[in-house]
Amino acid sequence: MNFPASRCAVLVEARHRSKVGYHDFAMPLLRLRPDGEAAEIDLFSLLALILEEPAIAGRATPKSRLTFLRRSLASIAAIGEVSAARGEIRPFAERDPGFIEAESALRFGHAVHPAPMSREEFTHVDSERFGHEYGNDFTLRWWAVDPSILASGSVEPLNVVDMARKLAVGDPQLLTRAAREYGKVLVPMHPWQTLRLMQEERIERLFRDGRIVDLGLGGPAWRATTSLRTIHSSRTDWMLKFSLSLRLTNSRRIVEEHECRRGLSVHRLVKGKLGEALRKRCPTLTVLGEPAWFGLRDEDGTLMTDTIVSFRENPFRGEDSPSAAVLGALCERHPGRTESHLSDLVSRIARDEKKPVENVAHLWFERFLATAIEPFIVAFSEFGLLFGAHQQNLVVGLAGGWPDALYFRDCQGTGYVQEFLPKLRQFLPEAGQKGDHVFPAPAAAKLFGYYLIVNGAFATIAALAAAGLVKEDELLAIFRHSLEGLAKQPMADRTCLDYLLSAPTLAAKGNFLIALRNINENTEVTDPLAGYVELPNPLLVREHA
Repeated sequence: MNFPASRCAVLVEARHRSKVGYHDFAMPLLRLRPDGEAAEIDLFSLLALILEEPAIAGRATPKSRLTFLRRSLASIAAIGEVSAARGEIRPFAERDPGFIEAESALRFGHAVHPAPMSREEFTHVDSERFGHEYGNDFTLRWWAVDPSILASGSVEPLNVVDMARKLAVGDPQLLTRAAREYGKVLVPMHPWQTLRLMQEERIERLFRDGRIVDLGLGGPAWRATTSLRTIHSSRTDWMLKFSLSLRLTNSRRIVEEHECRRGLSVHRLVKGKLGEALRKRCPTLTVLGEPAWFGLRDEDGTLMTDTIVSFRENPFRGEDSPSAAVLGALCERHPGRTESHLSDLVSRIARDEKKPVENVAHLWFERFLATAIEPFIVAFSEFGLLFGAHQQNLVVGLAGGWPDALYFRDCQGTGYVQEFLPKLRQFLPEAGQKGDHVFPAPAAAKLFGYYLIVNGAFATIAALAAAGLVKEDELLAIFRHSLEGLAKQPMADRTCLDYLLSAPTLAAKGNFLIALRNINENTEVTDPLAGYVELPNPLLVREHA
């Protein structure tokens, strides 16, 4: 890497050069001066060099550059802390871990983001207590709330007040405290968010007026998933997704009311007749519905979005909970190594079944495509559903290490392909209403191509290839064969398949520039493709002269 402004270059060993964009680099970094002298530098110095380059720094304001530097340094420090605490964990080498254990196996966050562990407003103690990567559990804070300040929505026949109360049924002391507040409803709150809220005058006034009563901590133990604000308990029917007043990577994590409404609509769609048709075509796919939410109103009746909590289906409960792993954890490399959790898993299958590891890698990837990738292409091309199926939203069910199911989470982020709206409205009349994600097929294909293919399938390819189990070209050939097989089937819309097979480049989110410019994707982006960059399409068959 050349840095003209600093009159130097930085040399780094590339242990794996990836056609799919997931290279593997090894420390140390060497700064090469014009006289040829080389000296070792650290990541902090590399960041300073990057921000000295006008071609890079000139794309952002001085304030946003300082913010970028601060977040990146904080992320580096957080990665060092969690690596020291848990960096050597390798659960997939011996068995299929349970859902929540696999969530905590993702230690370092987004693989291609400059500040994947940036958590503004979180202290290290907060991360240890509430971060998924440390694997610690915690109990919720419970409030008794006057029904007049409760805003909510749910899909019939569910009732969010009953759903919330059932989360506390195993705690008699909590229920006794709640019974003293006659006429109020019992609601769970994230303990970190609760402390933030209780410092605000608008919440304090509600306490003074007796419209909120704090009942303290109680109920079952919960642990964070990889999305941090979504938590899981093996003893409950629902996961909970909270607004958290902090910024993670590119966005502030406040749930908006229109997202909750969208979650209800998508739940109705995927659990109705269209969903039945989708399940018949794609039996390995389970969409985790989000059928209820609540939030609190201030004295003026305005919904306070930083109090919103939504409910998500939880299939990972009880003693017979299926083994499953979020794809982001599977693809994550071990510190200082080319191996990943996925390569550990494939190597374990090869050892246990006494098969060549390369053959197992091929077959595992084929099953992964059939189980976890092809259903989303069908959902797009036949049903017009645009699932935001990136690494942290894909949970792969495992049976003896082999993919056998796929759980998708994030109904609230699901969109629609515009050309399908007339058909979708036959099943969901409100599809495409204000606040919905609706994109024409060409734009939808680009978004889909990034989330599912570049972020998901390509990361899987690189995780297997970087460990030396198989060649990327071999897996790309298997992937193209899968896409060509789908292309031979009748589809209502072929835009997505044509894009993946024929486009010279694939769009990918420009996380570096988004972070450098300090853009909040949730509130400051009207055209999501505006921040994308183009990458060579490794699935394209190029004719050589």
